[in-house]
Amino acid sequence: MFALATTILCIDDEPETLRLRKELLEMHGFTVLTASSGVEGLRLLTQSRGVDLVLLDYAMPGMAGDRVAEELKGLYPRLRIVIMSGFPDLPESLLRMVDGFVRKGQDPEAVIGTISRVLGL
Repeated sequence: MFALATTILCIDDEPETLRLRKELLEMHGFTVLTASSGVEGLRLLTQSRGVDLVLLDYAMPGMAGDRVAEELKGLYPRLRIVIMSGFPDLPESLLRMVDGFVRKGQDPEAVIGTISRVLGL
């Protein structure tokens, strides 16, 4: 468990996935905000202070993860983003925008390991 004051914003359109991800991250000492869409995530980020990393689903209705990542980087160029997806091949343009990639279904420790690496912990 990390002794951190690190805040992660999770954006995913699947409520159960979002709930489980939040529990996992909180068990490791992170403060977690959640949003069920890209639009909600962008709104929440502009209202929140001190988000250190966004854990972002790729395949979402309305505003997909690549569009959300583009908006986030435009507003907050130094914000760290980790994309999560079950798709094996993501667009190169997206992979260049984000700081890490985790395949959905991987061991929870892979998620924590990627986040820790990206945050330099």
